[in-house]
Amino acid sequence: MRSVRTSTARIRIRPVLAAVLLAALLTACGSSGGPSSPGSHAVPTGPAGSGVADGTVPSPTDRTVSGLRDDTRHITRRTTTSTRPRMVKRCTTRVRRVKHTSTSGTGRRKRSRTWYTDDSYKDCKKVQQGTMRYTRVVRRARWCVELDNVGGNSTADDVWYEVESDVYRKATQLKEGAKLSFTPLRKGC
Repeated sequence: MRSVRTSTARIRIRPVLAAVLLAALLTACGSSGGPSSPGSHAVPTGPAGSGVADGTVPSPTDRTVSGLRDDTRHITRRTTTSTRPRMVKRCTTRVRRVKHTSTSGTGRRKRSRTWYTDDSYKDCKKVQQGTMRYTRVVRRARWCVELDNVGGNSTADDVWYEVESDVYRKATQLKEGAKLSFTPLRKGC
């Protein structure tokens, strides 16, 4: 029983390549054992470059959208000046008494001595001292592009996307109706 556990542990620590080779051997021998048969392990295989058979993780789905440029708009950043409490660090030096004891000797000749010393330390706290002015962002800047015929679908018109500023600049240089592809930050703007 012990040898079976040892061989199982050895198989678990093999790299993914060993599992792929095992699947290839089982396929070449015409093994009909599926995931439901006891003791068999299903190894996913896929087409070359899919990232399944060669041991790499497949890339996430591409979020690139394409269509015909319709309109663009830039929403500017808006700020306002506000006040908030100004917090400063204030420290006070405090003194505490520390008790010390020492013993010497053993048995009936054991003696104990006690003495006290003053230990100073700083007690610091943040306290409000007036107010301070700061700039608060009320609305962040956004760059938006509107597309028609999104993904080649003639009914998907007037779809707004929030994009990076360089994508916005590229879209403003194109004529209306020109083909445009980009990766949006989010849908809607």
